[in-house]
Amino acid sequence: RDLVRSRGLGDVYKRQSEEGGGNEGPGTKKGPERREARSRRRPRSRRRPRSKQDSGTKRGAAPTKSTFTPDRTAPTNENRLNNNTMKRLLAALLMLAAANAAAGEKSVSLERDFGTLYGTLLTPGEGAETVAVLIAGSGPTPRNGNTNNYLYLAQELEKAGIATLRYDKRGIGSSKFDDPDKMADATLDDFIGDAAAWAEYLSRQDFRRIVLIGHSEGALIAFCAAQQCPEVDAVISVAGAGYPLDEILQLQLAAQLAPTHMELLMQARAITAALKRGERVESCPPELAPLFAPSIQTFWISSLSYDPREEIRKVRVPVLIVNGDIDFQVTPDNADALAKAQPRSRKTIIEGMTHTLKKASGPTRTEQIAAYTDDTLPVAPELVAAVTGFIKGL
Repeated sequence: RDLVRSRGLGDVYKRQSEEGGGNEGPGTKKGPERREARSRRRPRSRRRPRSKQDSGTKRGAAPTKSTFTPDRTAPTNENRLNNNTMKRLLAALLMLAAANAAAGEKSVSLERDFGTLYGTLLTPGEGAETVAVLIAGSGPTPRNGNTNNYLYLAQELEKAGIATLRYDKRGIGSSKFDDPDKMADATLDDFIGDAAAWAEYLSRQDFRRIVLIGHSEGALIAFCAAQQCPEVDAVISVAGAGYPLDEILQLQLAAQLAPTHMELLMQARAITAALKRGERVESCPPELAPLFAPSIQTFWISSLSYDPREEIRKVRVPVLIVNGDIDFQVTPDNADALAKAQPRSRKTIIEGMTHTLKKASGPTRTEQIAAYTDDTLPVAPELVAAVTGFIKGL
C-alpha cells in the first residue's frame, strides 16, 4: 500500500477497498454492512461525459436547444466558407500582381540574323487586348522618333487601352551591328522581315489583336510584313508613300532644286534610274553624295523594286490610310493613290498635320520649323482619335 500511495494511487486504492473493487484485504466490509456504510457516506458526485444531445440541459428538465460549442480546430461549414473566400482573395491578389508586373514599360529583344533587335513594350495598367507595332520611317530614326513623335503616340494609345511596341531598326540605336560595315548590306527585305518577326513574337504574348502602324517608309514595310505574317489583324499607314520611291524622290528633289539647279536635278534622275536597274553608281556629285552614298546603294536598289500601290493591294486585312493636309514630304495625293489601289481601305486627311505627325500653322517649311525641331510638341489629337477609333472598331 505504501508503494501504491507513493505512486499517487492511494485514493484509488482506498476507493476500491471501500467500494469492494479490486482485491479485498482484512477489514473489508461485506454485504449489508458495506451497503450501510456506503449510505452513510456523503455521495460523491461523478461527472459523466456530455454529449450534443444533453449539452446545456439540466437534470430533470426538458431538453433545451443545444448550445454546443464546436471544436475550433474542426472544419465547420463556416470555416470552410472562410477558407474558400481567402483562397479566392489570394488568387485575385496573385493575378493582380502578375498584371501589374506585365503592365507598364519594359524592354524586349528579338534575335535576328544580324544580331539582336531591341524595343520597348508599353502596356496599359489594366492590360490590353490589342498591341500596335510602330514602324519607323526612313533613315536613322530611333524608336521614339526624331522628335519623340512615336513616344507620344505610344503614350496616347496607352491611355486608350492599347499596347504598343516601338523598336530600333537594325543598325540604329541599340540594334546596332557588331560590324558597322554590315549596314552596307542591309536591304528593305531585311526591315520587312524584322517587322514581321516582331508581329510573330507578339502573337506568342497575351494579346488578341496585332496591328502594324507604319510611318512614311514604315507604311510600305507594314504592307509587306502583313503579307508575311498571318497573325497581323490590321495595318495603318501614316504619311505613307503612294508611289514608287523613285517617283517620290524626283518630286522632292524638284521642289528643292528646280529651277535654279536643273543640272543637278538631271544628274539625280540619272543616278536613280541606274539604281532602279540594279546598277551601282561609282561617281556622284558632292551635293548628292549623302543621298547616294555607296554604303546605302544596296538598300536603294532593293527599295526601288517595290510599288506601294501593288503592295497595299495584296493586303487582306483592314487598312487605315492617314495623311496630313500640309505634309510637304508626302503630300495628301499619296493617300488618294493608296486608297484607289485598295478600295476596301479607309482614308482620313488630318487638317494642319505635318509629316512629323505634329501640327503646324501652315504648309511652308518656315511655318513647320517647330514641328520638326521641338521635342515637346504633342502629336496631332486628330491622329490619335483616328487610330484609336479604327483599332477599337476591329
